[in-house]
Order: sequence, then structure tokens, then C-alpha cells
Amino acid sequence: MTNIKYIGNGPDKGKVHIKESSHKTGCGAIIDDNPEDWVETAESVTCEKRGCGHN
Repeated sequence: MTNIKYIGNGPDKGKVHIKESSHKTGCGAIIDDNPEDWVETAESVTCEKRGCGHN
């Protein structure tokens, strides 16, 4: 599974999530709303929300 990093503005900027599908992250963040704010990465997951960092 690929990881995806949020590069948009706000408190989650720079956090790396699990990319569950092309539409959302493991913790439920919607990628489709602002696809330009997300980039695929090989970096380790830094999101601590349920579904990404904590299962």
C-alpha cells in the first residue's frame, strides 16, 4: 500500500497517511476534494489517527 503526504495548508500539513484508495486515506481524509494538496511518498506514516497510525 502506498503512503500519501498532505502538502496543503492547515494543522495536518506535512503529515503522511496510508493511502487506502484513490479517494481517501486510512483515517478517512478525502483526497478527491483537493488532489493538488496530496503527493505519494515513500516516507513513513506520521498520522496518528485511527486507520492510519492507530488501528
